Amino acid sequence: MRMYRFVLTCLLSWVLFAGLRAQQRAFHYQHDFRPQGAFFQNDTLPNPARKRTAIGAAASGYVVTGLYLGFNWYANEPLTRFHFFNDWREWQQIDKFGHALGGYHATKWVTGLCKWSGMPKRQSLVVGGVSGFMAMSTIEVLDGFGEGWGFSWPDIGANFVGASLAVTNQALWNEDRIQLKVSWLPSPYARVDSLQRLFGSTPVEWLLKDYNGQTLWMSFRVHSFLPEGRLKTIWPRWLNVAAGYGAEGLLGNYGREPWAAIQAREYRQYYLGLDVDFSQIRTRSGFLNSLLSVASIFRVPMPAVRFDQQGVSFRVLQ
Repeated sequence: MRMYRFVLTCLLSWVLFAGLRAQQRAFHYQHDFRPQGAFFQNDTLPNPARKRTAIGAAASGYVVTGLYLGFNWYANEPLTRFHFFNDWREWQQIDKFGHALGGYHATKWVTGLCKWSGMPKRQSLVVGGVSGFMAMSTIEVLDGFGEGWGFSWPDIGANFVGASLAVTNQALWNEDRIQLKVSWLPSPYARVDSLQRLFGSTPVEWLLKDYNGQTLWMSFRVHSFLPEGRLKTIWPRWLNVAAGYGAEGLLGNYGREPWAAIQAREYRQYYLGLDVDFSQIRTRSGFLNSLLSVASIFRVPMPAVRFDQQGVSFRVLQ
């Protein structure tokens, strides 16, 4: 726990220091090749029509996500009275990183809609941060009625961390310099029939539930952090450096299997590699640029160095 606090303190101190030294630019600035006034271009002044569209898009996304979870997730689970549950020690905290990922991208998406509508910076950050946090926390409320789950305060904390990172990016730099991403490769457990209830039976369910195949990444936009000079001119805008976290041996059975046996089976994995920042690949199509920005939730599997209890290894795809 002391190590986690030390790393968190160092990261926060570094972010604040870098933010104070960062060059500032207009909040609604958007680097692309489109003319001013194009549909996908951020508006620099409040636009009532765009504001209504942004609210409708955010509300629609919230409803669609809720319906999907209701019919494909909670409908197949036994429900009970609302209750709390501390699951901090489970799944090597992979699920907590997933909550942070969701809070980050929900906040990023809503904040982007606010910027597009011309909403002032402070208001955009408040609306984006609160919306992203509340959207993920709604899922936690639903979990509170699940017989095998419960309302988890650690999950709420992870939602807050993810939403806060998205807000911090825009507050300090007006861009997403530190990003949260996920990559997934099928684990040996994904296609085991007896484990389908735990990990799912379709690619979408595997992506959400197969924690053994997931790697969560913190991707740093190197180009934006580099000082002005030769290195900054030759470093590609789209090339990031990413640190990843994963785990192996996650088979559940918490509360039914001796804790010593679970600890002997599960272990953490850490990664270091490069990353493609899709949102920095700019085209003349606003629609395509938006798709690339959405795709930035994923890290394309590519070479990385892995550190775990088995030592250091080089992974061709991770």
